[in-house]
Amino acid sequence: MTDKLVKLHFKQKSCRAVVLHMDRAWQEMIQNQNLPSSVRSMLGELSAAAVMLAASLKFDGSLVLQIQGDGPVRLAIVEVRTGLLARATVQLRVPVEAVDAKADFKSLVNKNGNGRCALILDMASRAPGEQPYQGVVPLTGETVAETIESYMTQSEQVRTELQLAADNIACGGVLLQHVAATGGYDQGEIDPEGFEHLSAFVRTVKHEELLSLQAEEIARRLFWEDNPVVLEELEPKFSCRCSQKGIEAMVKNLGEKEALEIVAEQGRIEVKCEFCGKTYVLDPIDVKALFAGGSKSSDAVN
Repeated sequence: MTDKLVKLHFKQKSCRAVVLHMDRAWQEMIQNQNLPSSVRSMLGELSAAAVMLAASLKFDGSLVLQIQGDGPVRLAIVEVRTGLLARATVQLRVPVEAVDAKADFKSLVNKNGNGRCALILDMASRAPGEQPYQGVVPLTGETVAETIESYMTQSEQVRTELQLAADNIACGGVLLQHVAATGGYDQGEIDPEGFEHLSAFVRTVKHEELLSLQAEEIARRLFWEDNPVVLEELEPKFSCRCSQKGIEAMVKNLGEKEALEIVAEQGRIEVKCEFCGKTYVLDPIDVKALFAGGSKSSDAVN
């Protein structure tokens, strides 16, 4: 298994590219989530896009790529934190067995034309009271890639070419973006057709290549003639940030009265993380201790 992201820079073409292949991290992200194959593929493509966008932005904090759907998929979320630590989840409107295993992207999330795509940047340096940056656009594309391309064009004014693929085993993609030229050389050296030239190569990559080949091999096949500078080679990883303390804080937010009512009705409070599948349990003694100022020391039940 190989999880690798390669960042490239094409100086004379004022472009940057990111090539990604994930298998181990992707399998860990979904191993505890019971999803139809069509939804799993959609989430894989969204995850690949989020990881590549986070790598291209290179900032300290978290990036959240979110689709609010009006079809069988209510919500799809991918979060990527500093260090390319990623997690993802999907909320469905209907039972898993009611979702068509071959459903396309539009029927899953934009059945009635009311779907939305949001990109949220939460900087680690954000001041208290300052809200994270958020951009929201209507879903207009027929695929995840077209949706992200549309978002980058409408909301960020960045020319973008994106190819994505995902299945049960792996996910990956190629992200190409036009960037502003920088100083240090004659502006006349910039190829005005550089983005179009590289886009043509990106569009030749096949889904099976994105799923089976390592990122370095894909980058070499697509771009070797253009001699790009390899800026970084990074390893994305699955990482969930759920914790006992986080669950206790959530229960505290319910209030003591409501928490005790749940315990009286169900015998305990049980919370399952939607991202990793871990289950946290607080029994009556734990809940009483929590509101008395105590804290449960044990961790999740797998």
